[in-house]
Amino acid sequence: MSEIRDRWITPGPQPNGLQASADGLWVIDQTDNALYKLDYDDGAVIAKLPTETQRSSGVTEGGGFLWVASTYTLELVKTDYEGRTVGRYETPVSGNDRRSGAHGLEWVDERNMWVAVPAARRLFLIDPRTMETKRSIPTPGPRPHGIFFRDGAVWCADTTMKLVHKLDADTGEVLDRIAVPDPEAHGLTLHDGEIWLCCAATRRVCTIRLPS
Repeated sequence: MSEIRDRWITPGPQPNGLQASADGLWVIDQTDNALYKLDYDDGAVIAKLPTETQRSSGVTEGGGFLWVASTYTLELVKTDYEGRTVGRYETPVSGNDRRSGAHGLEWVDERNMWVAVPAARRLFLIDPRTMETKRSIPTPGPRPHGIFFRDGAVWCADTTMKLVHKLDADTGEVLDRIAVPDPEAHGLTLHDGEIWLCCAATRRVCTIRLPS
């Protein structure tokens, strides 16, 4: 089993999404709906931004903006660095499935952004210029949450299965898996060769070395 290293506790009451940036770790909190940028070393608050979202579950950064999954409004909310809403877009769906909003988000580039939708049990690749769905892949578990993309694969935390899966980005085939029995993995991101995860229930932020 991979070593799970405790780092610190978040200042927000219920962290639910992570995004690594060069100068700090973005955390979206699903209770106060604020975006926090925290110091990697000790979790100190570098910045705190309000958002116009509800029960937010995912965050990513790209194209000069922050993107937040507003779960209860079934929207992806595009936000500037003052916390102001720039755009609101519908969560991608599979067929008529609109029972849940998005959770994990991952910006790849100007033409590609991944979105995890638990109710659909799928990861959707969308074009952030148009917000149109390009394709989707199935997830192996019922509750896909945090995600990150690296070298043609999407890594996805499943809170029910207590696993992080490495998935082929074209087919969804499981390429690898990491057991995370504790804490419950919600947000997920990659920084400096380590997987960072957060637990909404305990506010713990932990790291796992990315398998070679």
